[in-house]
Amino acid sequence: MTFDLLIRNGTIVDGSGNAAFAGDVGISGDRVAAIGTLRETPAHEVIDATGQVVCPGFIDIHSHSDFTLPVDGRAESKVHQGVTTEVVGMCGISPAPLVKERRDELLEYASFLHPLFQWQWHSFGEFYDRLQGTLSVNLAPVVGHGTLRVAAMGFARRPPGPDEAQRMQQLLEAALDAGAFGMSTGLIYPPGSFAATAELIDLARALAPRGALYFSHIRSEGARLLKAIDEAIEIGIQAQVPVQIAHFKAAGEKNWPKAVPAIERVEKARQQGLDVSADMYPYPASSTGLGALLPDDVFSAGVERVLRQLEDPAARGELSRLLPERDYATVLLANCPGAKELEGQSIAEVASTWQTSPQQAVLQVLRLTSCQSTMISFGMSEENLKLNLAQPWMSIGSDGYALSPSGPLGQGKPHPRSYGTFPRVLQRYVREEKVLTLEQAIHRMTTLPANRLRLWDRGRLIAGVCADVVVFDPAQIQEQSTFVAPHRFPLGISTVLVNGKPVIREGHHTGRRPGQVLTRLEG
Repeated sequence: MTFDLLIRNGTIVDGSGNAAFAGDVGISGDRVAAIGTLRETPAHEVIDATGQVVCPGFIDIHSHSDFTLPVDGRAESKVHQGVTTEVVGMCGISPAPLVKERRDELLEYASFLHPLFQWQWHSFGEFYDRLQGTLSVNLAPVVGHGTLRVAAMGFARRPPGPDEAQRMQQLLEAALDAGAFGMSTGLIYPPGSFAATAELIDLARALAPRGALYFSHIRSEGARLLKAIDEAIEIGIQAQVPVQIAHFKAAGEKNWPKAVPAIERVEKARQQGLDVSADMYPYPASSTGLGALLPDDVFSAGVERVLRQLEDPAARGELSRLLPERDYATVLLANCPGAKELEGQSIAEVASTWQTSPQQAVLQVLRLTSCQSTMISFGMSEENLKLNLAQPWMSIGSDGYALSPSGPLGQGKPHPRSYGTFPRVLQRYVREEKVLTLEQAIHRMTTLPANRLRLWDRGRLIAGVCADVVVFDPAQIQEQSTFVAPHRFPLGISTVLVNGKPVIREGHHTGRRPGQVLTRLEG
């Protein structure tokens, strides 16, 4: 037997959580052919992994790269940190399905998510068919509830009528039948925030018979966090569907004490038999569109109406009174199309320069950027972060994008999680803080999310599975991306294989695009 590729002399961490062991990994085609003492077996290509860890490729269970990969499928910021599969369509918004009469509304709403591509598709399946053969990572797509709602009824702040509810159900079932891994909600964002619990339960009932998941950016991560977790659990119970709570956190210092009861609610639900888990990113700062600071009902007539209000000084005065009182020194501007000189500054700094209030500064930035600006907000506790990370049901998700240091995806000062999430866990919370063992951390990044998605041939390193593999130096792996200089690749990751093909070799992107759009039907 001759392997196509042989990784020799590595320390193998197979994703199961079991102890690491010394060995070699033989790869034939797109599969792991054998694991063991294989150094005498011939191979067309050999990688010496002496002093390095060999493990399954990381699965980013919460990503928004469906809005950047159509621009550049190399997924540079993700594969350089060891990600081989991304779960996309999160927070209630996916690029498909796209209904012709609502196309412009969805495009305007998604503008802050880097949608630089042409919106020339309709069905969920059609969009993902277009990506086959263009990707350096695998994708596991999810359909967004907000996208379904826009397609059926735009941004109307009311319950759907019978025909609208039926239209959402039909679009959801079509996406599931095309292989979507589930439905996501973004319940702090319009139009998802306009949906009652009963609407979500009715839709979620289509998930369980198909083995799909309910992914939720819950209705509050701050003052109403516990009620929001209760709602997610109730949806899971009533619809009899597994629940995945997105980017688990208690945001805002006054809400930090809610971290323990939030965990207790999840534990209790699990003990009572509900299949509920969560994911998180390892940073004390979040990121989203700057427009999220406005009350959601401001967007009930769509983004175009908000833009008109921002042009009217009197209307801006009314809107400013709706913005929260908070420490705007902790809100950084990340991406400001048309006003790039503001990127990296806090709202407080901009307000001081402009000699205006922070609230008026927010509105002026939204006006200058046509509501396409994004922000980074510091509001989480490091101790809570470690507490959440220690939970055995917690996976790792970046909540970021596949970006690049150059070209159209190298703009602005995005959250460093798009470049550094997985190395940061291994550097800071394994090697330095020792919150997790190496085996525990890799389990959270590989087998745990793979099992959640029922991807039985990924997320583990055993003979017969797809050859998604990462080779890294545990003593050298280090996040390089920062809030000031985010577009920087990590150190210490030498090799990344996707479906048996080297995408990262000796720390450099090979240009290969062996990634696949996965479907739940394959799992």
